[in-house]
Amino acid sequence: MRNICLRCGGLWGRRLMALLAVVSMSMGAHAQNAWPTQTVRLVVSAPAGSSVDIVARLVADKLGGELGQTVIVDNKAGAGGTIATDAVVKARDGHTLLLAYNGPITVAPSLFSKLPYAPQRDLLPVILAVTQPNVLAVRTDLKVNSVGELVALAKSQPDKIDYASVGNGSLSHLAMELLKMKSGMSMLHIPFNGGPAAALALGRGDVKVLFAALSNVQPLLRDGKVRLLAVSNAKRSAVLPDLPTVAEQGYPEFDATTWNGFFVPASTPKAVVAQLNTAIGKILVSPEVKQKLLTAGAEVAGGSPEQFATLIKNETAAWKGVIERVGIKPD
Repeated sequence: MRNICLRCGGLWGRRLMALLAVVSMSMGAHAQNAWPTQTVRLVVSAPAGSSVDIVARLVADKLGGELGQTVIVDNKAGAGGTIATDAVVKARDGHTLLLAYNGPITVAPSLFSKLPYAPQRDLLPVILAVTQPNVLAVRTDLKVNSVGELVALAKSQPDKIDYASVGNGSLSHLAMELLKMKSGMSMLHIPFNGGPAAALALGRGDVKVLFAALSNVQPLLRDGKVRLLAVSNAKRSAVLPDLPTVAEQGYPEFDATTWNGFFVPASTPKAVVAQLNTAIGKILVSPEVKQKLLTAGAEVAGGSPEQFATLIKNETAAWKGVIERVGIKPD
């Protein structure tokens, strides 16, 4: 009997050892497949100090803790955000993210005939981070107090009043072209490389008008150098509840909302997309970050990757119509 028991114990012992080996291998494989395994690079399609950069740095500061790895911000401005976007599309390290605005995602496909990437094919939407009201700002020495007065003045001086944008083909540019198209006024377009440069020109008096994210003109507003005439969103913004929309001032259905959203290369596993969506979504709704974003003129959006993908599809079609009708060409 004793020999039988020893034999049984040996058999169960071997089985137990085999089971433990399988579990150990499984845990090791899981550890190897855990993401991220190295520093994460967040590429931003706008210059340092811009409204997009503010969002990037607020999120990156917290994202490292959520992921257990360092997250660095890499600004790659220029060419309407397409330089940064193309860099992320071509990234092969599995640890590169993109924070972009409308321009390189929903505008560029209709603006550039030889775009080196296709946003809906080469990128996966992770999460719509924030929306920002584009505001129509004019210098205080331009004696207008409403959209109607600006339109009337511009019509009386065709192409004599110049307006800045944050780049040719940017939403800042398209918003004004949409207003010109709807109102019949003519103004001279002067594009700049990013919001800070455009705002600096407005502050110096080099240009008279700017359609841009609120964060770009807030310092000028505090210094009394500009006056806000309208917000470009379809509805009033929680950031500026007393500022009427363009739509309210005689141009129904006018909507040119700026958004910032996170993307990854199309090769990224869905599990990683879901992980990032959860982590970034958690950061965005935290009271500290939410308040800082609101102060900077941005409203937290959030939502699923699928909802973001639908927004991109619909907006791409809408801006294509404007670009083709107005005949906007890249630099």
